[in-house]
Amino acid sequence: MQPIRSALAALICGLALAAPAAAQDTGYPSHPIKLVVGYSPGGPTDILARQLAPILADALGQQVIVDNKPGANGNIGGAEVARARRDGYTLLLGDLTLATNPSLMRTMPFDPQAGLRAVAPLAKAPLALVVNPKVPAATLQELLAYARANPGELTNGTAGNGNLTHLAGEVLKSATGTDIRQVPYKGSGPAITDLVGGQISMVITGISSTEGFIRNGQLRALAITGRERSPALPDVPTFSEATGLPLPELDLGSWWRLFGPADLPDAVVERLNAAARQILADPALKERLAGMNIVADPGSPDDMRQRLESETATWRKVIQAAGIVPQ
Repeated sequence: MQPIRSALAALICGLALAAPAAAQDTGYPSHPIKLVVGYSPGGPTDILARQLAPILADALGQQVIVDNKPGANGNIGGAEVARARRDGYTLLLGDLTLATNPSLMRTMPFDPQAGLRAVAPLAKAPLALVVNPKVPAATLQELLAYARANPGELTNGTAGNGNLTHLAGEVLKSATGTDIRQVPYKGSGPAITDLVGGQISMVITGISSTEGFIRNGQLRALAITGRERSPALPDVPTFSEATGLPLPELDLGSWWRLFGPADLPDAVVERLNAAARQILADPALKERLAGMNIVADPGSPDDMRQRLESETATWRKVIQAAGIVPQ
């Protein structure tokens, strides 16, 4: 019996020692990974995906292939990942619409919180409130004073109803008691064109799309979203700074995060999160992102999950208060 006991003891000891190594070495990934983008090629999310994919592939030792699945404000791509096998080979580069779509759409093809698993925060970007120089305001406070004295005269061009450019304007109006007319466009590009031409008063949009106009004096930046100023516009205050009001919704801005299907194994999430942290620490990548006015934003899956939950509730309140009817 003694030899059997000794053999069993040795086997148990060997299994105990091997368990941590097995947890760390899952063999993942062993073949290429598909990174789904819910938008057409050429947009901000697609451009970011194509910046990240090759260096994420180097960190993981497998090819990362960007797969565009446009439609339904990102929902088609999100639904594909929610339905994918829980093996880590189909991932989503998700954005803020995961928090806003549930309140903007009558029916959702998937539940972002229940159908996806948070894997890794990746990046964030502020929006800037820019005005045509003909608007008699050099600061946000002056703009708000003008809006109060001339209700309904100022117009805010948005990238469409329910877009963050629209919702940010609604938050500003509500918090400051101003009457600013929202003018929806089919994207930020046409709104900026009309803003430069003087057909509308202001736009709240990404810095990259307006930076050139700001530098040559065709537009004036008055405030940005986020908790800190942008290196691209160091003299432009945040909305909270400029108004002296707590505006937590306007601390948020745009963001991008990596998601997988629900019930993605912990070992796969840990591997992907570690790879994301590794590449986001790379100075060369940070410099390239800064050129796009995007900031690397590493973090934990738990923080990311909690933020999606809190932002979904926050934007639901904003959307309901603005009277935006789900489509």
